[in-house]
Amino acid sequence: PVWSVSSSPSGYYFASAGSDYTARIWTTDRTTPVRILSGHVSPSVNCVTWHPNCNYVVTASDDKTCRMWDIQTGRCVRLLAGSTRGLNLVRVSPSGKFAAGTGLDGTVYCWDLGSGRLVNQFRDSEGMANALSFSACGAGLAVSGEDCSVKIWDVRGSANNLSNPDYFEATRGSSAISSVGSLGFSSTPTQIDRTPLNERIRPGTASPLKTFGTNNISVLDLKYTKRNLLLAVGVVN
Repeated sequence: PVWSVSSSPSGYYFASAGSDYTARIWTTDRTTPVRILSGHVSPSVNCVTWHPNCNYVVTASDDKTCRMWDIQTGRCVRLLAGSTRGLNLVRVSPSGKFAAGTGLDGTVYCWDLGSGRLVNQFRDSEGMANALSFSACGAGLAVSGEDCSVKIWDVRGSANNLSNPDYFEATRGSSAISSVGSLGFSSTPTQIDRTPLNERIRPGTASPLKTFGTNNISVLDLKYTKRNLLLAVGVVN
């Protein structure tokens, strides 16, 4: 079966992903694929989405990775790893700089597409996520899951997070050793928190910016409009 279909921003190409280890690139005037993207090691390629510049697609698979593909060559140009479970959804930010993917445990992972590095991850609910959508301005990421809610995460400055090794090194980690024995207060080095202020208060790191509950209705899909209005669809019993 085909699990996912996505149309390119240009409208001429579209992509599909299915249960045969591959994603495929198609055109609107041909009945056979123009590229077959092969490289995932699990048969279930669960999602495919386009990069805003139309030159790349990103896929998510049960093999715990997302991959970015060059549609001209069919080659995988970024391997996005770090998930501990299979990934069922992936979306690319409007700027094209970041990709967000979510796995079967509901954790959302954020990768820098320039380097392929995992730069952030967050989780605030149990169970699988059903939908992801970046806001048109790129500042927010909406996530819906099996907990019958929609959560909005602030993803501005996603790479400024302690899970990013470069940022960790630049800020000397979340703590540093401070010897206060010379001041007469203690003869033992004390560990003090030197987490940067923006790391402690930035909503995208620890908790969602907003949470919207439903009347026990699972939200199955989310879509931001160009005017930053969030549309949601679910099943009403």
